[in-house]
Amino acid sequence: MLHDAAMLHDRTPTGRTSVVRLVAARIRGPGIAALVAVAVASTGYVVIEGWGWFDAVYMSIITLGQVGYGETHPLDDGGRLWTMGVIFTGFTIYIYSAATLTALFLSGEVKAALRGARRAKMREHLTDHVVVAGFGRVGRAATEAATRSGRQCEVIDCDASREAAVEAAGALFLHGDARDAAVLRAAGVTRAAALITSLDDPSNAVVALTARSLAPSLRIVSRVTDVSWRDRLMRAGVSHAVPVYESVGAGLAASALDAEVLSVLPIAGTDMRVEEMEVGRDSRAEGMVLADLMHSAAGAHILGLRREAGLARWHEASDPLGAGDVLVVMGDAHTLELLTDLVRRGGETELP
Repeated sequence: MLHDAAMLHDRTPTGRTSVVRLVAARIRGPGIAALVAVAVASTGYVVIEGWGWFDAVYMSIITLGQVGYGETHPLDDGGRLWTMGVIFTGFTIYIYSAATLTALFLSGEVKAALRGARRAKMREHLTDHVVVAGFGRVGRAATEAATRSGRQCEVIDCDASREAAVEAAGALFLHGDARDAAVLRAAGVTRAAALITSLDDPSNAVVALTARSLAPSLRIVSRVTDVSWRDRLMRAGVSHAVPVYESVGAGLAASALDAEVLSVLPIAGTDMRVEEMEVGRDSRAEGMVLADLMHSAAGAHILGLRREAGLARWHEASDPLGAGDVLVVMGDAHTLELLTDLVRRGGETELP
């Protein structure tokens, strides 16, 4: 399979070794052609001139190699005609060899071999890193978040064309199928801090089962497209399953119904969620301090306050609230609805 070849390529011990093997594979054809030419030319000198085999082989090599030494023994007309043919054959083999090596270096295979060897060396030293399976939209976001947090990150993807984008995100690329145990082993899941799998639900289940068999204590987080797969993924060994579309849908609905709600993050397994809501102009919350606001919306947990100066924890924000301040709040739907009424712009009514 293609990813198996890529893995063998990535496991090359050193860049020098990989280049030598690559060059050796490419010049195998010209090398065989040269050996056949020496054998045929030597036989000709033995048959036509009656020379011994050592002299015939020596004459064939210096002639094919375009060395220009003198003749080993004087040649008659037949021997000279044969030598002209040997010279032409040597020149042809030289052109063949040069064209083969030129094509090798121009094709970028040498650069790719060196890059693959460098990746393999880096991979051997990875520890406590994050492995991301799949580099679609969700996988890309997870990779960028992991690298921003200062974690080393490695991405497994079957699409080799995504390598440049992965490296641009600051991660290491491994071409292969994350459902394959050999690929996961090459990615170092036994040394990793976490595995994020962002494939389709059945593939995520296979990845989780395989990774769990390799690393029993590994933290595995999986994307869930169909929420009916959540329990199956948990049984497969996933530590946490994130229903992507459910989370996005909740955020879209909340933001659509209340202009003050900026974003929503549901807390899986509970009826609680975290929301960002903006204090509206002329709202009842404007001018209040956080302690009074929490008292007015019993059950709401205000985690922090975001202003232009940055994010402050609730107990550090003692100034009265102003229009445009953003609250980071946790609570159930009813509690958050009460708080939204308090921060809603003056004169506006809740959407039906």
